[in-house]
Amino acid sequence: MSKELKIGLIGIFLIALLIWGINFLKGKDIFSSNDYYYAVYENIAGLEKSSPVYLNGYKIGMVENIALSGDNMRNITVKFFIRDDIKIPHNSKVVIYSSDLMGTKAIKLDITGKKKYYQPGDTLPSVLQQDLTERLYAEVKPIKNKAETLIASLDSIISIFDENTRNSVQNSLNNFDTTSKHLKNSSAELDKLLTSNASDLEQTLQNLESITSNLDQNKHNITNTFSNISEITDSLKGSNMTATLRHLEQTLSSTDSILKKINRGEGSAGLFVNNDSLYNNLNKTTEDLDILIKDIKENPKKYINVSVFGKNK
Repeated sequence: MSKELKIGLIGIFLIALLIWGINFLKGKDIFSSNDYYYAVYENIAGLEKSSPVYLNGYKIGMVENIALSGDNMRNITVKFFIRDDIKIPHNSKVVIYSSDLMGTKAIKLDITGKKKYYQPGDTLPSVLQQDLTERLYAEVKPIKNKAETLIASLDSIISIFDENTRNSVQNSLNNFDTTSKHLKNSSAELDKLLTSNASDLEQTLQNLESITSNLDQNKHNITNTFSNISEITDSLKGSNMTATLRHLEQTLSSTDSILKKINRGEGSAGLFVNNDSLYNNLNKTTEDLDILIKDIKENPKKYINVSVFGKNK
């Protein structure tokens, strides 16, 4: 092999290595097989060549080229490639989105569940997703417009007031500021109070937790107790309580009538209760009977004389 041939082969190898290295740095593997697709946008929001293509957060390809197209160059055609072992179902979308907080743009595939697939070289539906700043601005903008309108209305209303009214409004605002300061001081005092009594509050919470734990442990007994109470109430409901209470009311009424008659001195019980003479006579009779019994015990022959052989005298 001549020296010139060796130099030529080495040069070809170095050029091939340079080409491979450049593509490798760009994220493209020239030795792998890829499929190319297209997407058309009105605005690519800063998407660049070599931007990655993701599927569920996994990099499967890269943007190959970006070019103006359409009438008056109003559209932008994005050419990208993905691995040839990945098929894209119909109605899937090519979405440009912000891949980080710095707003770096990338492409992600929003895959559907259809079983028909696009062919390499097809143009896929495209979507431009708003980044975080744009979404925040879109949400805040209506509030900003309403606030500006409200301020303008308040300014117009205040301008038609006289000086006294404006002074009153200013005083109200000053009072509101004072009130807010008082609220701030109160919240600070409340925070100090909670901080100083943190241990007591913690103990109270622990006690509450203990009570709830005991209730949970005894829920079976509590359930049985309420079941027994329910059975008692059902039994009382089933029993003839109305008739019983009516009979008890009649009995109490009769007892009250008897007591009234006794108080009026009617009947033997009334006389006994209200007439002292009957009590005294009964007491005197009892004393005489007691004396008689004692005398009979002491002198039985005086009252009883029995003869076995002869006739009593």
